[in-house]
Amino acid sequence: MNKETRKLTKPIYKRQLFLLAFLSELNEPLTATDLQKLLFLYLAKNNYSYYDFIPYLYGSFSIQAGEDINTLRNLGWVADINGKTEYVGGNRVAELNLPFENMGEAISEQLPKVRGNHLVKLVYEQYPYYAIYSRTANFILDAEGIAKINAIKEQLKSKKQILFNIGYEGKNIERYLNILIKNNVQLLCDVRSNPISRKFGFSKGNLSKYLSNIGIEYAHIPELGITSDKRQNLNNDEDYQKLFREYKASLPNRKKAIEQVYQLLQNKKRIALACFENEPSQCHRHIIRDFIKKIYNVDVVDL
Repeated sequence: MNKETRKLTKPIYKRQLFLLAFLSELNEPLTATDLQKLLFLYLAKNNYSYYDFIPYLYGSFSIQAGEDINTLRNLGWVADINGKTEYVGGNRVAELNLPFENMGEAISEQLPKVRGNHLVKLVYEQYPYYAIYSRTANFILDAEGIAKINAIKEQLKSKKQILFNIGYEGKNIERYLNILIKNNVQLLCDVRSNPISRKFGFSKGNLSKYLSNIGIEYAHIPELGITSDKRQNLNNDEDYQKLFREYKASLPNRKKAIEQVYQLLQNKKRIALACFENEPSQCHRHIIRDFIKKIYNVDVVDL
């Protein structure tokens, strides 16, 4: 079956449809790094919010976009050819009636012509925040460019001891990580009983990997979680308040785990209690926060 007659499945999400439109119009074999940088520049230029980016090992990187490229590959729209990602859908993309016909002037006219280190250098110079964890910045930037990156690093170096509190509800993985970076969080303390999530990027394995690549440690303390059976039949505020009262009463029996959090705070200075709910008052981590604040007299901040 040739590429003009094989079955191609339409992506589900609007961001994936946008990415397909972007790749089909660009229609150029690209390394993973070049693709990420061009996507970043295009979205920044047009103020589109389909993807967010974090400073990563090679600069601006969207974890979700990387996953969506894999999805488009599995659906048959793109392929890995000689180590590069290449659009292989031919004219079949026209059958999808993608809602992005009015994307302004041609993408190729909106983006730089350079590739490789020249493209990375351009992004680093224009957006130095995204180079703070780069493995290549010292090799491709001049002294002025390095100085800009170091200045941003210095701004992010707040050392005051703080126990932060963060939920990932309503946040994608990139926004979540950027919040941690910009508050100089040194360690994420996961207080979920079961650190598995249906939301992309927030299960223990992936989350700890992403954190490691930006220099943030991960610790899972399941002893401070609330088991799933106790989260059943929570239908109103009173149900939640009863759960939290019971959890608060149990904290003296979780003394070892509480002391573990405090020792992490003492060692790392800036750590964050992490669970799902965005609003601290709707999550058991606010009980942990208040307990540690009272016992150890530490500063706390909700992110």
